[in-house]
Amino acid sequence: MTAIRSRVATALAALAFGMGAAQAHNVWLVPDAQGAYLVQFGGHEGKLEEFNSSKLTSVTAYDRRGRKIDVATQAATDGVRVKPEREPAMLAAEFDNGFFSKTDSSAMVNKPMDENPGATSGVHAMKFHKTVLQWGLIARKELGQTFEIVGTQSKDPQAGKPMQVKVLKDGKPIAGVRLSLGEDGTPVTSAADGTATVTPVEGRNQLLAIIRMPVQGDPKTTQRSYEYLFAFQTHD
Repeated sequence: MTAIRSRVATALAALAFGMGAAQAHNVWLVPDAQGAYLVQFGGHEGKLEEFNSSKLTSVTAYDRRGRKIDVATQAATDGVRVKPEREPAMLAAEFDNGFFSKTDSSAMVNKPMDENPGATSGVHAMKFHKTVLQWGLIARKELGQTFEIVGTQSKDPQAGKPMQVKVLKDGKPIAGVRLSLGEDGTPVTSAADGTATVTPVEGRNQLLAIIRMPVQGDPKTTQRSYEYLFAFQTHD
């Protein structure tokens, strides 16, 4: 095993360990024993949830130079299995969790408002993910996701040392987005230029961000929710 391959394997293993314990509902990738990656969904109270594979709208892989790597996907009993053609430096995914709505007197159900009689509010839930396996210029690459977190530095993040990221909506910096390292981390808010500063912990880090935006004139929903999980590993 090469040094880079060993480092990637170590990073993935650390990111996978305890992944669900500190998440809101999100989507992420973990390694499997065959050298592929498993797309998983869930997170509330550390519980994984089954999902229809059609909700996974995109999964991509990139090398250190930012070039796309072909991936093969296959539905599995424990998620969706993703096999890049060669070793990736970064993985990304997009997930459409569908529509939810409620009436004034009922709990949220997994239906759009126009299929839930009496519904007064609704949300369309979109999830986005990125795992940086080999930090470098690739960490600063903008993928064009509707909602996205990108790094602003090329050097490896260090535990206990502040690092800056940038939050984008439709490719443009967005202010006022709440971010935290895990659900229990101290929240910070993105500035006018989209940047925010966080302090990574030792080992695995999952930077979470969420925005909810009102929707007008759509019979299915009154708002859209965008959630992001940006995963990376600190190094010595």
